[in-house]
Amino acid sequence: MSTSTGSRHMRRKVMPIVAIAAAGAAVGGIAVLAGCGSTASAGSAPASIAGYIPASSPLYVQVSTDTAGTQWTNLNRLGTLFPGFGEMRAELDKALAREGIKWDTELKPLLGESAAIAVTEVPETESVLKGALTDPAGAVGRAAAKAADQPMMAVMQIAAGKSADIKALITQAPGGMKETGTRDGATLYADATMGTYAAVTDESLILGSTEDVVNKALEVKAAGGEAALSGVFRFNEALSLLPDDVFAMGYVNVEEAGKAASEILPQVGDLAGGQLTGAAAMSVTAQPDGLRMKAVLVDAPQAAQQTPYTPTLTAQAPADSIAYLGFNRLADTVQRAVTAASSAGSEDTKKQVEALTSQLPLLLGVNTEDLRNLTGGEHAVVVGATGKEPEAALALQVKSGEQATESLTALSRSVPVVLNQFAPGDVKVGKATPFSQSGVKGQVIPADDMSVAWGVRGELAAIGNGAKAVASVLAPRGAANSLAATQGFKAATQGMPAQVTGLAYIDVRKAVPVLAANGAFEGKDGAKKRANIAPFTQIAAWATAGETPTVEVYVGMGK
Repeated sequence: MSTSTGSRHMRRKVMPIVAIAAAGAAVGGIAVLAGCGSTASAGSAPASIAGYIPASSPLYVQVSTDTAGTQWTNLNRLGTLFPGFGEMRAELDKALAREGIKWDTELKPLLGESAAIAVTEVPETESVLKGALTDPAGAVGRAAAKAADQPMMAVMQIAAGKSADIKALITQAPGGMKETGTRDGATLYADATMGTYAAVTDESLILGSTEDVVNKALEVKAAGGEAALSGVFRFNEALSLLPDDVFAMGYVNVEEAGKAASEILPQVGDLAGGQLTGAAAMSVTAQPDGLRMKAVLVDAPQAAQQTPYTPTLTAQAPADSIAYLGFNRLADTVQRAVTAASSAGSEDTKKQVEALTSQLPLLLGVNTEDLRNLTGGEHAVVVGATGKEPEAALALQVKSGEQATESLTALSRSVPVVLNQFAPGDVKVGKATPFSQSGVKGQVIPADDMSVAWGVRGELAAIGNGAKAVASVLAPRGAANSLAATQGFKAATQGMPAQVTGLAYIDVRKAVPVLAANGAFEGKDGAKKRANIAPFTQIAAWATAGETPTVEVYVGMGK
């Protein structure tokens, strides 16, 4: 075996030690790791591992490598729900065997509680972007080369008393890594041919893309305090807001990443309402019934502009709804977007925006107060569960139902005129006609292949793709017949706070027949695609505002 071939072989044996946990996020990785080790959360050892990571690192991801407790047990259970689980496990076992990797005797006994991967520097973008407009292919090539050269570091916590075993594993002949010296209590190793550098301490294995990366890790660990990521207040504050027991967690230095983004697009800071600051932390938690993900921002005032509200329109959505998207005060959101676009643009852009905002009410036949009445409260898009083309309606909580009726009547007259004037010649929009259905009255505006309807009941208006869609969210119904009362919605939104800035929900199993009716599962792979979707039950997501804005996502799974 040549030195190069042997080095490649050894690198494949070393890297899985750290990469094995990240691979486990996929179903195949779950299969390989099923039933091994003892449990711990990804957050159980951040001080130990993050103590090697430079404080300015823009990206950090940590994964549990302790594989038999709650997190890995749940992941394994979820993996078995998918039809390809057994096959993927067998293929990965074979792949490991071909590389001479013995999981039970060589890798499993060496794993500690956690492993982490970090990007230690923000990429330099000026050289990549130079000439991008005239030579986009060259810019892509430079970006790929820059990504390949990006300094990266991996740190794995070693099981107690297994440091010598790690050293033996990475140096075994032929083609093993060569010992190159010591530094700060660590033994150094290198395989310059393959570009792999390592250091082994009593507690950790450090792998770096360059020798400088490894040396920097040891330097940071020796210095301690604020030199390391583990000593950064934002890092610790952000992680403290995540759940205690998680499979994986990540950290992004938003301020450092924002600087890089602003180099690419200077308007990024303006659109965000000022200079990007703060940090973000994310986590993935495995539960018996699915996955829950959480992201949180700290020290980021630019993200605290949304107005929280208590969702009430879930009680108006029918129990058989496929999907629900709730939000609040659309008028304020549009106003912020218009202001940002105007302030970030040129003088000509500002004039165009001002002209549009002043002429639009005149063109539509409604004034600013009319539009604010329609778009100043709680809103929800509700998608029904019947037919090839599901019923969809936008529910609008209004201050005055009478004013909403007058506004929508005016829009029913003006919008067809505008569309017939500016739309393509083959698109024709008819005149509005009244309808009455399920105790709801409104108007329908016919078009070529669809119609738009609206109705008002009390302080709630709705605009949908037909009278039935409008009536589905406006007609009176008992609380037991609403989306809010269904067990699936309750399970998916468990833990959601009383006030949010947005809410989304999809009943996957109710959506599957609609997808099928639209040909999503046709063709030779159709049955396989449907089988892969079958384990998913519901998906829910919501966001909150305040000093530490959050986003949480639940992906339900079951038989």
